[in-house]
Amino acid sequence: MHRRSLILAGLLLVLALPLAASQFIKLPFDQVARESTYVVRGNVEQTWSAWDDAHEVIYTYATLRVSRYFGETTGPDTLVVREVGGTVGDYTQEAIGFPMVRVGEEVVLFLSQWEDSTDYRIHAFNQGKYLVRNRDGMAVLIEDPVKQGDARLERPRFGVQEHAVDTEALRMDEFAAMVVAARASERYERPRH
Repeated sequence: MHRRSLILAGLLLVLALPLAASQFIKLPFDQVARESTYVVRGNVEQTWSAWDDAHEVIYTYATLRVSRYFGETTGPDTLVVREVGGTVGDYTQEAIGFPMVRVGEEVVLFLSQWEDSTDYRIHAFNQGKYLVRNRDGMAVLIEDPVKQGDARLERPRFGVQEHAVDTEALRMDEFAAMVVAARASERYERPRH
């Protein structure tokens, strides 16, 4: 009986590990802004997926046409963003809960450079990606409601979920002021509307 309990406890522990692996720790906005190499607004012009050199991991690459750098940094007009996950031929790899980049998106991204290349990655996973929307003629930012693995986990992709996220929009001027304050290690007080 004791041995059966140990086996059952071990099996439950092993089964629980993949659930914990998809949990992300929410970081403070200031930390994400300070740790990022660039904070940019741009359009995703092209995406493609490819295996890494060892043929173990599929990455999706995106060409990002930058229209604005936030804070005191500037950089190239075009950046290559690389994220884990994608489809090559008939084979798909998903990094459950990781951000997706899609052609035609207008985005604001917190970017950090990959250690092994000149490509950039979205810093702090989904915390580092916002979609740009137009609300009453004003550009606002919303969290991207679509993440890798949503279809497999049967999470709704659009509709109610996107509308709920859209109500928590952040004005572009507020966002810019928040980034400047964070990079200067100053506190930003969001105005009440």
